Amino acid sequence: MSQQKVAGRYAKSLLDLAKSYNQLEEVYQDVLSITQACKSRELVVALKSPVIPANKKAGIIHSLFGSKISDLTMKFMDLLVEKGRDKELVSICSAFVSQYKDFKKIKSATLYTAHQMSDQEVNELQSRFSHWLKPGEKMEITQKKNESLVGGFVLEMENQLYDGSVRRQMELLRSNLYDKSYINLVEKK
Repeated sequence: MSQQKVAGRYAKSLLDLAKSYNQLEEVYQDVLSITQACKSRELVVALKSPVIPANKKAGIIHSLFGSKISDLTMKFMDLLVEKGRDKELVSICSAFVSQYKDFKKIKSATLYTAHQMSDQEVNELQSRFSHWLKPGEKMEITQKKNESLVGGFVLEMENQLYDGSVRRQMELLRSNLYDKSYINLVEKK
């Protein structure tokens, strides 16, 4: 079975379990914390190592997360170690976040800017582009810095893209300036 299928099945099991125990938000926050911790190369290498026995891996997980995550999430982590699926922890966490967002109807969007935007500006963009969403959906914007942008922004969500960068505006201005076609002249009037 492929790693992606395994991760998806374990993630779905955790999601269903969290829903049944009414701890979905708590488990989601736990998974985000685990994902953040898995950015440490040492932790990932230790979990993937065939040399380190399962009981030591469980000890590492308990010492790192101990009282920081819920009992439900800790028991799930113990199950992963017991079943030898601790190697796929990063993939399982990623699949869980994806399934959680699907369940909550949260659409991820990426905002590329030259400089960090304030929360108020991001909220204004969310309301400005709410027409991209179906009823009941929410937009979650992640900001990324793009030094090649002089000004403006680029917003990308799934298969939709809005390029409001200064570079794009200049390109449009240049193309319209040199366009002498009849249609372009009529549309401007």
